[in-house]
Amino acid sequence: MARKTPEQLAREFEGRKAKGLAKGGAAYWPNILANAVLKLAQQREAITPEALVALIEREGETLDVSVKAGASEAIARLKQAVAKGA
Repeated sequence: MARKTPEQLAREFEGRKAKGLAKGGAAYWPNILANAVLKLAQQREAITPEALVALIEREGETLDVSVKAGASEAIARLKQAVAKGA
């Protein structure tokens, strides 16, 4: 059995770590959605699905893996709820 180099082991670890962070971040979608609603209310803007999606997409462009995962999950859930309500 071939032995892995330290560089290969480090790459594999970083990949597993990023995957775990993304899974954990997806659990925070309610918080991300709630924060978007609060921000829109604070700015006295109409709270519509389109405004929420736009705000969450802007905030989801960060470098943090968990925020990206939570934002994408929040957008998916919001679109699913809108589709069910229509």
